[in-house]
Amino acid sequence: MALQLGKDARISAGEESTAGTEVSRTAVARLVSTTLQRAIEKDVVPHLVGSGAAAANPVDFFETVGRVGGDLEINAAYQGSALGLWLKHALGTVNTTGSGPYAHAFSLAGALPAGLSLCVERGSGGLGDEELLGCKISSFELSVAPGQVMACRMSIIGMGGSARGSDSPPAMATLYPITHKHAGQLSFDSASYTLSAFTLRVDNNLTPLPELGSLYSSEPQRNGFQTIEIEAELVARSDALFTASLASTQGDVTITFTDSTRSLAIVLHNAVIFSYSDPISAFGVIKQKVVWRGLGDGTDHGLLVTLTNANSSAVVS
Repeated sequence: MALQLGKDARISAGEESTAGTEVSRTAVARLVSTTLQRAIEKDVVPHLVGSGAAAANPVDFFETVGRVGGDLEINAAYQGSALGLWLKHALGTVNTTGSGPYAHAFSLAGALPAGLSLCVERGSGGLGDEELLGCKISSFELSVAPGQVMACRMSIIGMGGSARGSDSPPAMATLYPITHKHAGQLSFDSASYTLSAFTLRVDNNLTPLPELGSLYSSEPQRNGFQTIEIEAELVARSDALFTASLASTQGDVTITFTDSTRSLAIVLHNAVIFSYSDPISAFGVIKQKVVWRGLGDGTDHGLLVTLTNANSSAVVS
């Protein structure tokens, strides 16, 4: 029997019109890692009759819940990783302007799009590809540090799926990854800072919705407010951010990654420093770790991400 390898693993996606109803997949990304799959949890039927006098073992079981989802990581890219598709389904809405390059502006919406039909192409060697339906992005993260390609990590909750089989994904596009050297300075409160590490986090606070008549969840729903944060690490050169944390200074945080005509611009609206630390534990330079949380004001809802590339559609690879 052939060995099953992770080589050539990828994930393809299509936008559903109705949550949980399969559509053809139109975008694809190269996988770094994933735990996405379906699983069925089971329990014993709760009665007092066992397997007989010689044993005290239960004899009946039932299926309690079907779970669909898991985590995935891909390389964040200006083109070639379907980043626009993931951003739309993590934030809520997109507006495209321009005529090549195109600017795709993703912003927060009260309701997320209906969902995604996903297929995990499970490498090579015969392991079946797995289709998952009604998938929503519960949490989303972009992060980068010196010497790295920006990572895009997501946690997914879905509604169902189908048996593993053979699938033909869309063709992969040329990859233009976002890397550490593309980072500009972070701006906040009329000052600019060079970073040692950067992370954007979006927590949509989704939860499965179990209902009678189905083993699997209905369309996943919010269980509370979103949390939108930027975490940055930087070499301590002044006390400005410490002072701003004590004063609860509020303002936009901005940073742009640029590669020729391609860019990723991030604006965290009405941001306040929710966490600040600059511990001392060694001879070398002191590092500041700062976490801003973006808030809404009725017009700007907390986050705007603009992806500029050569794609006329925001949601292709």
